[in-house]
Amino acid sequence: MIFPTLEFFLFFSFVFLVHWYLLPFLFPNHETRKKAVHIFLLLMSYIFYMSWNWKFGGLILLSTVIDFVLADLIHESKSPRAKKWMIVTSLVLNLVFILGFFKYYDFLSHNLNSLLQYLGMPGLFPILKIVLPVGVSFYTFQSLSYTIDVYRGVIPSEKNFIRFALFVSFFPQLVAGPIVTAKSFLPQLQTEKRLEDIPFRKAIRYFLLGYFKKVILSDNISPISDLIFQDPTAYSTGALWLAALLFWVQVYCDFSGYTDMAYATALLLGYELPENFRMPYISQSVTEHWRRWHITLSSWLRDYVYISLGGNRAGKFRHRFNVWFTMFVAGIWHGANWTFFVWGSIQGGFLMIESMLKEWKAQFFPDLHVSPFWEKVLTPTRILYASIVCITFGVIFRAANLDLAFQFIHGMYSYQAGDLRPYMLKQGVPAILAVILGHYLGWLIFEKGKQFRIPVWLEFSLYPILVLVFAILSPDGEIPFIYFDF
Repeated sequence: MIFPTLEFFLFFSFVFLVHWYLLPFLFPNHETRKKAVHIFLLLMSYIFYMSWNWKFGGLILLSTVIDFVLADLIHESKSPRAKKWMIVTSLVLNLVFILGFFKYYDFLSHNLNSLLQYLGMPGLFPILKIVLPVGVSFYTFQSLSYTIDVYRGVIPSEKNFIRFALFVSFFPQLVAGPIVTAKSFLPQLQTEKRLEDIPFRKAIRYFLLGYFKKVILSDNISPISDLIFQDPTAYSTGALWLAALLFWVQVYCDFSGYTDMAYATALLLGYELPENFRMPYISQSVTEHWRRWHITLSSWLRDYVYISLGGNRAGKFRHRFNVWFTMFVAGIWHGANWTFFVWGSIQGGFLMIESMLKEWKAQFFPDLHVSPFWEKVLTPTRILYASIVCITFGVIFRAANLDLAFQFIHGMYSYQAGDLRPYMLKQGVPAILAVILGHYLGWLIFEKGKQFRIPVWLEFSLYPILVLVFAILSPDGEIPFIYFDF
């Protein structure tokens, strides 16, 4: 069940009507109604998640029980030693036995068997062909952040299992984020929700924007990108650059489109999810890119990996290692493939170099300032630099293996004859221009404070026309969200 489908529309319509009309009618008392709403949303969240594979409902329940019990034991314990053992237990159970087994076991087994065979020994590790549960990386990190926050004393343990289970499994963001922390979500479960407080206009705008990004842009160009990535040697340098740019569009529109629809869906139920994208393609450095792209993952890694390693409080060498290693973890988080290991290492390398250059500037040129004129001149160059890094090494992220990735990048930077069909440009170029225009408008609205006021009557009268246009432009068939694989 994915957002831009009739199936989800019917599912959410049922949830919305029961949540706002039936339950208030059946439970007029505020506290009783709140408990009933939590139970109902928890039940619907599990139905939503189990619609892919009912067996994995037990896995998310297991993850929930582990962290609920351990966090409460940590909170109630008076022994620092016991608390440390319990947080280590949570880390091992979540990262090794749940996330590690389902996501990385077959990858590790295959590579260890290959190493043993290279050394002249038989492979010892069975390949189990494990099915990756949808969204396991998201809800594992989400649940684990709660236990770590309780261990650090940031929040107390949640005594109500229903509320905690709903925090872990809340269906709008369950399978592809944004990653929500307990300290931001659990307090929302305590507040009174009223239908008249729902910003319907805002929610509808976000859902339609997310649909446009995901279905109209990403889904229409994904066949072109997929075709060229399958065999980069058969296509010209121009086609390879087009495919790299189209993946640049595809992955952004697919993931941020999901986030927009998740945000809208949660908003219609009275909950606000954190921001996950902030015009990442106007970034002027790789460091800034990661402050604007998948913000909740970057924040999670900063709070629970980078800071845990010592952050910038350690020595210079350790600080640089911490910067690199945090991004390396981001690469591993994305999947069990050498492409993600290499991609994370490269991204971490750029972050480390930019951090070093910033330190050297502060140390050796503390009074160096760029004039407003040169700032305007340098800004496009910086954006171009960050974009080229993103597009070029995004090829490694997208490619099926490292050999294809290196063939692809070689063909991009060394002239290669091959195929480039007109329909690829006809569909691809408008999508690229749409993302560029969207970022410019987003920059005007959210960063420059430009206001575009549309009368309510005009906006709502345009929605039926917009829905018709979307129906015409939508491709046949359903294409799953890219981040469902992570």
